[in-house]
Order: sequence, then structure tokens, then C-alpha cells
Amino acid sequence: MTIRFESTKKFEKELGKFPHKEKAHIVQKLNQYSQLLEQKTGDFYNHAYQPVKLKLAGDNESSLYALRVDRDIRIIMTVDEDPLFEQSLITLLHVVRHSEVDKVFKGIAESIYQNKLNPNNAEEH
Repeated sequence: MTIRFESTKKFEKELGKFPHKEKAHIVQKLNQYSQLLEQKTGDFYNHAYQPVKLKLAGDNESSLYALRVDRDIRIIMTVDEDPLFEQSLITLLHVVRHSEVDKVFKGIAESIYQNKLNPNNAEEH
């Protein structure tokens, strides 16, 4: 399976605010986890999680995840798998401190899934 990356301007701006050493660490972890997605999909999803469990209408599943880089840094992204073309598209949305992840994740989920989110069933972890 091939991995394609896209990133938002917001992600690029947030990444740019980190010191060079932390930025290199973030990129290295992202590459490490993407190799897991390419080789052992289940292992990748052991590291990616949803800080707020999303319940979407019609038994749809969210592709929005947070990825733990280290104790204090999280990447918020979407992971869309396309079995027809044997590829996965990772869209990097934000890179935030752990203390911000729940708030940012929930805001993105509400924006992306505004018509599909069942607000009565959203659960926080």
C-alpha cells in the first residue's frame, strides 16, 4: 500500500513554530508511524486514537485521528484508505500540545462532520 501525505497551511504554520530539534522529532515519528500504516495497519491504529469518540449518522466511521508524537505533542490528521488504488491518504491538519488536543480535535470534528455528527452520542475519553 502506498502512503500519500497532504498538509494544511495551518499544520505547516504550527510545525514551523516548534524549535528545529522538536520539528525533526515530529517528522521522524510521522515517518515511523506511516511505515506502520504501510506494513502493519493494525499496529498503526494502536498509536492513532480519537480523543473524542465520534458517533456519525448512518453507521459511518470517522477518519479523524490524533497521533501521539511524544508525551506533549500530538498530530491531528485524517487517514483515508483507498483499497481500489492500494493507497492511504494522510492529511495533516494540526500539530498541538497535549493540553490542546481535545479542544482542537472536537472543533475539527464539528467542522468536518457538521451534518453527519450525532451530537447526542459524542463521548470524551
